[in-house]
Amino acid sequence: MRPIQHSLILILLFAFSACHNKEKSNSSLDLSGDWQFKKQGDSIWLSAIVPGTVQTDLYANHLISDPFYGDNEQRNKWIENENWMYRKDFFLDLSKLKQNAELIFEGLDTYATVFLNGKQIIESDNMFRSYKIEIDSFLLEGKNRLEILFESPVQKALPFYDTLPYRLPADNDRNDKQTSVFTRKAPYQYGWDWGPRYVTMGIWRPVKIQFWDDFNIIENRLYQIELTDEKALVAWIAEVYSDTETSLFCSVQLGKEVKIDRKFDLVKGINHLADTFNIEHPKRWWPNGYGRPELYVFDIQLKTKNRDFSEKKRMGFRTIKLITEKDSIGESFYFKVNGIPIYAKGANYIPQDNFLPNVDSSRYVQIIKSVKASNMNMLRVWGGGIYENDLFYDLCDENGILLWQDFMFACSLYPGDSAFIHNVKAEAIDNIKRLRDHPSLALWCGNNEINELWFNWGYQKKYSYSNKDSLNIWDDYQNLFNRLLPDLVKEWSPQIDFWESSPKIGWGHAESMSEGDSHYWGIWWGKEPFEVYAKKVPRFASEFGFQSFPQRSTLLAFADSNQMHIDSKPMHAHQKSSIGNQTIVEYMARDFPVPTDFEDFVYVSQLVQAYGLSIALEAQRRAKPYCMGSLYWQLNDCWPGISWSGLDYFGNWKALHYEAQHDFATFLISMDENSVYIVSDSLADIDANLELKLMDFNGQLLFSKNSELHLSANRSALIYTIPDEIINQFASNQVLMNAKLYVGEKLRAQNVFYFVSPKELRLSSDVKPEFKLKNGKLFVWSQNGKLIKNLYLQTNTNLSANYFDL
Repeated sequence: MRPIQHSLILILLFAFSACHNKEKSNSSLDLSGDWQFKKQGDSIWLSAIVPGTVQTDLYANHLISDPFYGDNEQRNKWIENENWMYRKDFFLDLSKLKQNAELIFEGLDTYATVFLNGKQIIESDNMFRSYKIEIDSFLLEGKNRLEILFESPVQKALPFYDTLPYRLPADNDRNDKQTSVFTRKAPYQYGWDWGPRYVTMGIWRPVKIQFWDDFNIIENRLYQIELTDEKALVAWIAEVYSDTETSLFCSVQLGKEVKIDRKFDLVKGINHLADTFNIEHPKRWWPNGYGRPELYVFDIQLKTKNRDFSEKKRMGFRTIKLITEKDSIGESFYFKVNGIPIYAKGANYIPQDNFLPNVDSSRYVQIIKSVKASNMNMLRVWGGGIYENDLFYDLCDENGILLWQDFMFACSLYPGDSAFIHNVKAEAIDNIKRLRDHPSLALWCGNNEINELWFNWGYQKKYSYSNKDSLNIWDDYQNLFNRLLPDLVKEWSPQIDFWESSPKIGWGHAESMSEGDSHYWGIWWGKEPFEVYAKKVPRFASEFGFQSFPQRSTLLAFADSNQMHIDSKPMHAHQKSSIGNQTIVEYMARDFPVPTDFEDFVYVSQLVQAYGLSIALEAQRRAKPYCMGSLYWQLNDCWPGISWSGLDYFGNWKALHYEAQHDFATFLISMDENSVYIVSDSLADIDANLELKLMDFNGQLLFSKNSELHLSANRSALIYTIPDEIINQFASNQVLMNAKLYVGEKLRAQNVFYFVSPKELRLSSDVKPEFKLKNGKLFVWSQNGKLIKNLYLQTNTNLSANYFDL
């Protein structure tokens, strides 16, 4: 597996960060890095790294085996039931004690009691919150000690479980007593059907002490009020705490252009400052494929006679709106960006690791690079994970990746007591305020599949809820997802729409195809054939998917070479779906030859996944504007396992990700039986040439047609229907249609179509590819001109194309 590393994600120092501070009389003491830890009750302290988790620290001290290898997950489960202590000594001179001091934890996981020099200063019960506290009166000259007790989330939640008169389902929670719903912690860490159960504890995000004199910046914000082609009206607001009555000078500059230059008189205590300015003829921020994601960088300077403060802020100017309107079919669901209907192309994003501090900046850069390269323009940050760190959102801003942001609730029912609601409210405000000004933010969504769960999954019967129980549970749901969260979004992020639950209607109901967004799982869970994807096309496909195995090098991260077979213990341990491996085999047998060699089986499993989802992606895009979004399940993995991902744990592109790159291109040629469609996401009309060639597998031309076309902007159109008499004169299992779209001399799209399933094709066994490497490019061709289907080039890097037909 990837070695478990403790990487310090120093967002404030990273080049992609949204801000950068420089202050004369202000400094910070970074408390990340070397700490000590031990199990509560033990006498020996061990070395630890912050940010980190108990599991990663135990592994670094050689006290547990590789958490991702074999079936070590079960051997390591004891960790979640223990309490753990962390401590760090730091030293201060007298000059620091003369300043104001604020201790800042960006993330404590989860039930944590913080002591400074023996005095309790923080009690945390929420992984998703940040904590700031004034500590001037607790600090000492010389040695200071910070200690943290982390209590077991499993044990801590048991009293809530035991006292509630009814059970709240959480099927991902692989314990007899499912306590996860009572704890504000990443749900996937309790297990999911694509990942292990590792209930972590620790300081999972950076920690520091901020020292300051004169004034302290509580909030410093720029945001868009109005936007037209002529101007953008921008508001600057700040919340400043001042030690004394003084004058503060504010300057906001865009390059050399001064936008704000004025003086404010501060009172002692809290001050609220505000001003506005215009940007003339602003360049718009656009999603990937629709234009450049333009970003403006502003330099904000605040000065008193004793102190200077400066911070850089980035802004992208755009309007975005979720359009849900009743129509003759049902109800639409699509996004308008800058007044233009956008076809959302992307996937569902999950956390990149079970041990979150392992995800360093390079992994964030690499995954968003892969997202952009595959022509995606939207990710759904799924509600069973985390609110991601600032770098993730910064990178999406820079690369034009729209974000559908779930609140962290998924596939479970949640309590509604006042303490829980108060906790969620604080969590939501923290994260709404942190994320609201990113131009990539497109939607706030209350939860994943909980509305569907209540109406379709049979829990009322399974748990024998009384009428009173049902009324209480449903009222708690309404209070959380139809009152609290939408009200908070309206108050703190009014420019972004809120959606109660994804999907709007469960996949077993006909209305799920005509209203709102849809999670269609008739394929996989319903065992329906892939061809159903072409018939079951929703208004917006926000979840659908199929599993595959990762490549051999990833399998070797958790299994020995002699365990490379589908029934080995590691393969079972790393397949978390209850119907997993047998379902892959079942679908493979329908449409592909089933290899006896395991490495060949792994390769074909990826072809099956890509083949099935390509049927869905092409059908959905052909149906534009009826369907206006395709977000498949899932983009990535949190460990090396067998799952629905298109990118494996190490970032390797599976066949699915290459297929998505093709199917998500601006122009797509697609066939439905004999009908040829061209889908355009271009915002301009174009003149083009469509070239169709019916060929046999030896490359012999059987029929051709060239069509001069005028393609209208941003639409799908039926271009040509191939007459039956042309196709019927040839054996359907020995011919293909090769289609290419040219604009001038430039090839803008191409596709290859077959008239039977891959298993039925009569392919030659004597074909071989030839290779030549020249000037950093790999040239590949068929030795004898015959068809080579799904050619896979095994390399240690992701190529610009792979798993292709030659």
